[in-house]
Amino acid sequence: MPMKVKSKTSQNEAMTNAPMVSHMYAENRKTINWFVGCVHNCIYCKPSFQRQMKRQKHNCPRCYHYEPHAHLERLLKSPPKTFGDEFVFFPSSGDIAFASLNELNSSLDYVHKYPSTTFLMQSKDPFCFLLKRNFPNNLILGTTIETNKTLFAKTPSEFKSYQQISNAPILEKRYLAMLHIQHNRKLVTIEPILDFDLEILVLWIKEIEPEIVYVGYDNHNCRLPEPPLAKTKQLIAELQKFTEVRTKTLRKAWYEK
Repeated sequence: MPMKVKSKTSQNEAMTNAPMVSHMYAENRKTINWFVGCVHNCIYCKPSFQRQMKRQKHNCPRCYHYEPHAHLERLLKSPPKTFGDEFVFFPSSGDIAFASLNELNSSLDYVHKYPSTTFLMQSKDPFCFLLKRNFPNNLILGTTIETNKTLFAKTPSEFKSYQQISNAPILEKRYLAMLHIQHNRKLVTIEPILDFDLEILVLWIKEIEPEIVYVGYDNHNCRLPEPPLAKTKQLIAELQKFTEVRTKTLRKAWYEK
């Protein structure tokens, strides 16, 4: 079931100067971490998802070290049903690009088994989605596109290239992968947002045709090469012309007065 469009009132509220903080998707009904771990080594992941996995020291050493691995035993339990905008994050604490084809097939079999539940599967290497076809309609495929740029010279951040921030595939490759996925339910997260070229990023998102886009700033004081808030609001306004935009943390860039 497609996600509902927000009212104009709530969209206008999202554009105010007041910080709006949500560290997780508000629509997330439950998380099933059937796969954990990643080696993209994103700077902003270390104080968030990786830190959360440190709680697993006595349960699973591989989770503790954020080493990519599957927990297919977690697919033995039934998920909750979802309603309206709700979904099950599937998984949240790992990138399924590092899963084997058999593991991915097992997860998709699970999704097929529960058509009354909407699932969100997200990867920073969406080429992994191209290995499969005929995704179930209760599955949303997502990726993170923080920017379209690879170099940052116009902010005071110490990070001047995307490679200093993450080892994930470059943004253009993610855009191209999402563009070629034959599935009608897509999602893009622009979080943590990095400085961008407005026309290019808007074009990318428009061509991907996501049913929803999330936009938000870094929550962990990483001093990333962020855009000014006014520029982010301009991006949101352009995206709202053709898709639904949901905001997470909206604030001034860390270097703005």
